[in-house]
Amino acid sequence: VGRLVEKKGFADLIDACARLTAIDIPYKCVILGGGDLEKPLQEKIHELGLGDQVLLLGPKSQAEVLKVMRQAAVLVAPCITASTGDRDGLPTVLLEAMACGTPCVSTKVTGIPEVVRHNDTGLLIPEQQPEQLASAIRQLLTDGELRVCLSSAARKLIEEQFDIEHNAAKLRNLLAANRSEIYEPSLAEVG
Repeated sequence: VGRLVEKKGFADLIDACARLTAIDIPYKCVILGGGDLEKPLQEKIHELGLGDQVLLLGPKSQAEVLKVMRQAAVLVAPCITASTGDRDGLPTVLLEAMACGTPCVSTKVTGIPEVVRHNDTGLLIPEQQPEQLASAIRQLLTDGELRVCLSSAARKLIEEQFDIEHNAAKLRNLLAANRSEIYEPSLAEVG
């Protein structure tokens, strides 16, 4: 799920899919989103003969994305550092997938390792390594116990660190504890 731009790494995902096909791993890869690379990615899918396995479905509503995400065996966010230096900080789609209980594979780009912790809350590989990406996807597709273990740990992490009510309470307590250090002008100064 994401914009079809270089930093999202969808070209690497398509290459990884070709490797999965070569070793007879059954899969269906659904890519949701639109963008400048739609035509080149579609051409790559065609050139590699992956039209039956890899589908570019275009932009979808948040409800449609969540439905697909909940049904997925794996969410892959193969983020890279683009040729321009552009890169994702922490893709929201990873947090959403982890909250849904969908196991994730991603790359060691910027903030991603803070939430996708290798063999703990997901699988993490170096960027621009389609062969390793294919291996990680294969591992999750073929090991149901690992999928459950990783997705459970990921869901727990999201509940502990990204829950809005929990974080608002922590912020409120932090502000209350530091209230004496906050400068508040007197009425005479304001007025």
